[in-house]
Amino acid sequence: MRGELITPADAAYDTARRLWNPVFDHKPALIVHCAGAADVRRAVGFTVAHGLLTAVRGGGHSVSGQSGCDGGLVIDLSPMRAVEFDPIAKAA
Repeated sequence: MRGELITPADAAYDTARRLWNPVFDHKPALIVHCAGAADVRRAVGFTVAHGLLTAVRGGGHSVSGQSGCDGGLVIDLSPMRAVEFDPIAKAA
């Protein structure tokens, strides 16, 4: 994995789990800051293999708090700032 895996034992945990809306104070078991598509695939595969509750965070601005979860895995896409496009394969 190229991105960062954050657990509750890490100093960065409280900052990484914080959402835009302070009403929601989710405490995920793991947070993955994905560095690319391969990290996303691995994170999704991990959640499926272990039956974990999953939340996906783009910017953490979900008004209803759905970009966080308790006891599961947050797949944080915020480090991913670009889209690559293959015009021949017509794929992003």
